[in-house]
Amino acid sequence: MHEPDGALPTVVVCNAVDTLRGIAERADSPGAAEEILAECFAQQDQSLFWGPDRKLLITSRPIRELAWQTRFLGLPDFVNLSPASDSGSLFADLMADDQLVAALLDHIGPGRRFRLIPHTTTPDLWAFADLLRQKYGVIAELPESCREQELRDYLDTKSGLRSLVDEAGLARPSCRVAQGTHCADRDEARAAVVRLLGAGTPCIVKADKGEASVGLLIFRPGDDEDAVARALEESTFYGSDTIVVEEYIDGEDIVFPSVEYVVPEDPTSEPVLTHVCEMLFDGATRLRGNVTCRSLNAAAWYAPFVEGSRAVAEELQRRGYRGHFGIDAVARGGEVFMLDLNARRTGSTHVHDFGVRFFGPDYLRHRTVGNYDFYGLPKDASLDDVLHRLGPLVRPPGRADSGVVPCELTGLDTGRLSCLIYAPSMEVFHHLTQRVHDTIQQG
Repeated sequence: MHEPDGALPTVVVCNAVDTLRGIAERADSPGAAEEILAECFAQQDQSLFWGPDRKLLITSRPIRELAWQTRFLGLPDFVNLSPASDSGSLFADLMADDQLVAALLDHIGPGRRFRLIPHTTTPDLWAFADLLRQKYGVIAELPESCREQELRDYLDTKSGLRSLVDEAGLARPSCRVAQGTHCADRDEARAAVVRLLGAGTPCIVKADKGEASVGLLIFRPGDDEDAVARALEESTFYGSDTIVVEEYIDGEDIVFPSVEYVVPEDPTSEPVLTHVCEMLFDGATRLRGNVTCRSLNAAAWYAPFVEGSRAVAEELQRRGYRGHFGIDAVARGGEVFMLDLNARRTGSTHVHDFGVRFFGPDYLRHRTVGNYDFYGLPKDASLDDVLHRLGPLVRPPGRADSGVVPCELTGLDTGRLSCLIYAPSMEVFHHLTQRVHDTIQQG
């Protein structure tokens, strides 16, 4: 299991829903909270594409159909381990599982040093690194983890990006945050909503620590003030933390671009733009996928967004941040409004990693690559059923110009099928996406 050629062993810990649990647990019932988590849980499987080919994958639950995925894609037989308990913190569960720790130490080997790649840098990660160092004399190198934990947590809020742009003077004429305000409670939020609606401006209300579209309310001019107050009061997702109210940018001509950067460990090296993609929605707030393509470079929003987001990346580096982060935005023509900053690996990281792994670092010269989440399968559908339904659409990369790769197969437990889709153009990508959707709906 040890890395060849003197390379450090790599351990990937995909704690994909750890930070989501806080907002999910505010749901009005345990069942509703579990449904929120189940919606996103299969993201743990994205770790299959992170880092080098040889690695130990630690996930909250075993990755479903891992052997089929590695065989289909021509990848090594990864070792995937999960802790015996699920407390809501994967690092805490790892530390409490003696057998898992023993397997981890065996993977690290006699060198007593390894590289650790997490989905999200949480306080429990540092406790885990301290335990390894103090109890076992093992050093975890953390090239993707921001040691300024308070900074990371601050940035990973709805108000964090807004405050950063304001404090550092990062707003630009064509790339800025939407007009809005930070509110201390529901009463302040209601007043902010009423002001915006009174000016004829639709608005969106966000729980500061919300993720995965949880804790969002949209209001439009003409909405009754009492109905606004009632909706805010009835939502259980607004606690004692900040509530953000801002202009809701909508219309037929809008798109939802996203960027991802890596801020390197070396402070003298510039942040790296890994990819730009377009987010794909079903309805106003239901994110279903992402797609990256060379043709996006020609969009009116592309240059302003890259320029504006790079300024954010440079400011984060100046403040001590390192590792992955993404910015989600909405664009109208050449006007870009930055919405959220995600201080972690994002839902499109594995799309880019898939492209690089199978088509090379310049994959965008000849490939469009994206992912999409499909719904409508029976719960606990089998992989055989999926392969039968999709038939010749399923093709491994390298054997065709386009194809569909079922992935995040742990999601089949809930009737969700996620797919990576590669194609020679954006048009073919969307055609394949529609074909998969129609095949699933036909039953």
